Amino acid sequence: MDIRLDQGDFAVGVNGLPGSVRGREELLQRALIRLTVPRGSFSYDPELGSRLHTLVMSGADLSARARELVEEALAALPGVSVEQVVCTPLGGGRARLVAELSTSFGPGTISLELTGQEG
Repeated sequence: MDIRLDQGDFAVGVNGLPGSVRGREELLQRALIRLTVPRGSFSYDPELGSRLHTLVMSGADLSARARELVEEALAALPGVSVEQVVCTPLGGGRARLVAELSTSFGPGTISLELTGQEG
């Protein structure tokens, strides 16, 4: 069990207290944290996070390069494996990443917008 997050902050229930997540939702939330935190920026665990912020947002192999970085970030997360990653350039150094994952509780999808450099 973990605290439910919404936009990087605690998600508060109607009672004013932070909500909780379990199962598949908890694993997907942990995966999202690992993908959005820059690798090396968390002093208590320098291996936590991803290098997606270094991804150049262009090229025919963009999805393949993004998949490598997603797999690297999620390798230490038990109960989660990467099935497919699609990364679509949006222009202006932005891209939409969609990662289809398998968890020990069933499939799930993470979608996020990346900001980086255009090649």
